[in-house]
Amino acid sequence: MGKLAYGTASGILCALVGCGGGALTTKVVDTPQGSSTALGAPRNPTYSFEAEPELDQLRLHIYRSARCDVIPTDVVARRTETWRDSHLVSSVDQGPVQIAKAATSEVPCDQGYARDVDVTLVVGNATHDLGTTDAYGYVGLNLSAELREKLFGVGVPQNAMVRVRGFKGQPAQEIGMLSLASLRDYETGVQRMLDELTALLAKGADLSSPDIQRTYELYEKLRAIAWYDPRFKAASARFWELFFARKQVESTQNLTRNLKALDAAKDLLKSAGVGAIPLFMQVAVTSQAYDPRALDWASGELLSAIRARPQICSSFDWTQMQTYGFLPATQVAVQYLRFAQGDGFYGPIAGRCSFITRG
Repeated sequence: MGKLAYGTASGILCALVGCGGGALTTKVVDTPQGSSTALGAPRNPTYSFEAEPELDQLRLHIYRSARCDVIPTDVVARRTETWRDSHLVSSVDQGPVQIAKAATSEVPCDQGYARDVDVTLVVGNATHDLGTTDAYGYVGLNLSAELREKLFGVGVPQNAMVRVRGFKGQPAQEIGMLSLASLRDYETGVQRMLDELTALLAKGADLSSPDIQRTYELYEKLRAIAWYDPRFKAASARFWELFFARKQVESTQNLTRNLKALDAAKDLLKSAGVGAIPLFMQVAVTSQAYDPRALDWASGELLSAIRARPQICSSFDWTQMQTYGFLPATQVAVQYLRFAQGDGFYGPIAGRCSFITRG
């Protein structure tokens, strides 16, 4: 009995570890499952800025961007096989594996607010420190009488260079020219348009069709050049109350977040074309951020699209948006409104169709 038991155990052990016979070999077997693309690490960071042209303050919003390689990858189902000569001993699944290939192109990536960067303004041979940006890429400086004279006085250059320095050790970058001439002309033009817009909004529901048309024109011009101006923000709040029967500025606690809508907006950014969507809007979408200016831009885009197609105003349905012939920029606007205010965002607008489509 003892010999039989020993022989049986030895046979089992040989079967497991391979006593005698040919040598064991292993090989990796990949079965194609599909392909995809991935982005490489961000490199060559660059910066850009938007200015808030007020005479009492100099305020800038700094944005960052980088370049990433587009890397095609093959997705395979991998298994490891163990063989003795032509006989398969074992097969172990390793699961899906991505195999990267050489990069084929590069795209902009890592777009966002440039936080914690030092900003300076170079006027002629003088350099003025503006400070360090906050989490939203914002830096502001109250202009003293002395600095105001250096920036806006007689004989100063027409432009000043904006310079930033990012992480420690990075060289300073010159990211664009700030027109001092436009800052000097800002106040007169904005005040004139604000006075006209305020007078029109004061008429309320008594606006005539020509008045409504002029209101749209003034609002769009001011939105483009003076969105940050507190006087325009006050007029903007009244504009949205009058035309959409709602307040434009709401507490973020009352806003509904719809991240699926934002994912759709990200996909649309790729087809919208360079320059079709402002940089601040691109950053708000890619950063998944609630930005009052982005909400304002999105509302304005949808309003313009509805005015061009008044027949869809009362029956607008965002799920049918592809049938309306909207440009990608307008589709991004709709998805951002869904993100900020939920799928029912259009309710207040539908009730104002007769007013919106006049003019």
